[in-house]
Amino acid sequence: MTRSVFLIYNPRSGLRHGRDRAVSQMTNLLGRRGLRVEVRPTAAPGDATRLSGEALAARIDMVVVHGGDGTVNEAMQPLVGSETSLAVWPGGTANVLAREVALPDDLDRVADMIATGRTRRVSVGRAGQRYFLLMAGIGLDAALVRAVNPTLKRLIGQGAFWMAALERLVRWESPPFLVEVEGQRYNATFALLANVAAYAGSMRIAPRAHIESHHLDLCLVDWTDRWRFIRHVRAGFAGTVPGLPGVTYMQARDITVTENTAVWVQVDGELLARLPMTFKCVPAALSLVVP
Repeated sequence: MTRSVFLIYNPRSGLRHGRDRAVSQMTNLLGRRGLRVEVRPTAAPGDATRLSGEALAARIDMVVVHGGDGTVNEAMQPLVGSETSLAVWPGGTANVLAREVALPDDLDRVADMIATGRTRRVSVGRAGQRYFLLMAGIGLDAALVRAVNPTLKRLIGQGAFWMAALERLVRWESPPFLVEVEGQRYNATFALLANVAAYAGSMRIAPRAHIESHHLDLCLVDWTDRWRFIRHVRAGFAGTVPGLPGVTYMQARDITVTENTAVWVQVDGELLARLPMTFKCVPAALSLVVP
């Protein structure tokens, strides 16, 4: 039987030059490999979730997403717990998932990966009622996601986040919140709940996190001043944040974060909501297509 593929792409993610042409080329490449392809662009937030849900209801074999990590996050929501597989064709700003599982970006290699259809059953996290594939961040990184200029992000990619970080560094704000894990309470000013080791492109704040593990890696940080923050950022590129002063690192299945309703949460690089919130790992919840 001819396998069916539903290709969702975000025309506005990453560097958009030549996006429509690339999608047309990919459609032809998949057709030559014997796949029946239906293509749908997103036009507004939430579209990828709606389109993925339609594909699931129509019993499409595979959902392919071309866009950034935020578009992937939207598209995965209906697929969690199902047998419909998710393939990612990287096309965003940071492409953290692509770095984590070594996804190809060359058109022919991506088409080969989709046509082969080899999958791994991976775990996902859940923040409130929202699933995430990569990470949830509480505190500073969520504030940066909220503050970043969308136009600047389209023009210079990850550089827009670093500009927002510099602005935040000048007018230093790092409000505390309370984290509860298995009856133990911890104070923090930043928390990363990681399902993968990669973070913000080339950083590794939770270097032991793995997408197939049955827990989240929790990195709690107490940034008492901007100089400790700078030291931790440098350590993030080396993967040596665990063990530094002011850092608590552990694995956990269930986490509750409370106390400061002014603090924001981001998941997979997209702003979600303010605290309080509960988090948990959902093991072996999604079929991810891998090289």
